[in-house]
Amino acid sequence: MSFNHSKVFIEIKNAYVEGIDTHKRAQGLKHFFLNRGTSFSPNIPILKKINFSCYEGEKVAFVGSNGSGKSSLLKMIAGIYPPIKGTINVCGEIAPIIDMGVGFEQEQTGRDNIKMLMLYNNMLDKYNKETEQEIIDFSELGKKIDLPIKNYSSGMLARLAFSTSIFQNPQILLLDEVFATGDNYFVEKSLNLMKNKFRNTPISIIVTHQENIVKENCTRCILLRDGNIVGDGKPSEIFKIYTRRKRK
Repeated sequence: MSFNHSKVFIEIKNAYVEGIDTHKRAQGLKHFFLNRGTSFSPNIPILKKINFSCYEGEKVAFVGSNGSGKSSLLKMIAGIYPPIKGTINVCGEIAPIIDMGVGFEQEQTGRDNIKMLMLYNNMLDKYNKETEQEIIDFSELGKKIDLPIKNYSSGMLARLAFSTSIFQNPQILLLDEVFATGDNYFVEKSLNLMKNKFRNTPISIIVTHQENIVKENCTRCILLRDGNIVGDGKPSEIFKIYTRRKRK
């Protein structure tokens, strides 16, 4: 697939995010619908003076130590964490795979949650029984798809969340540590599908600690530290910097 590399899909200028209360993160779709776009209590700096542009065809990895801000930056792009200063412009449909299980309705079945997540991502018009079955088959949940997800293990939730998002056809694909949970077979299967999606989705951004995933699939790497972007370049170059800093 050819891309227009001069087309900007994401542009962030001098953006700050403050005051994310980790104890009040979204617990379901109702919370997202009611609170999306609202601000949080200030005084806790999360992201500072972020400047980032992403062009069509770019495959980007956000890397950094725990608490560096890489997941928060992904959530700002997804519209979950709004900036209190600066601007962010995102052009295109987004499929976020962020915080496995967050956004699910615990009392609803896996099948119902597939439809609800499609609704939340503004892709309900693309939902049909064929797509639903593809998602169920890939997740390998079988008859458990019709159980309330409050009965699911973390691995089952991860499989459902990944399968639901990866079978959408967005312009922007956002993935956050999606392979941290799950058995080796499912992880390998997911990686193979993700590689295909990476090639064919106009914009793909992933948060991961796994150097091999970044080097094999990404064209660009962003290094974050203490809420700041401190590196932006080729994956091999950025990982050298990242590795040196981890050893200090």
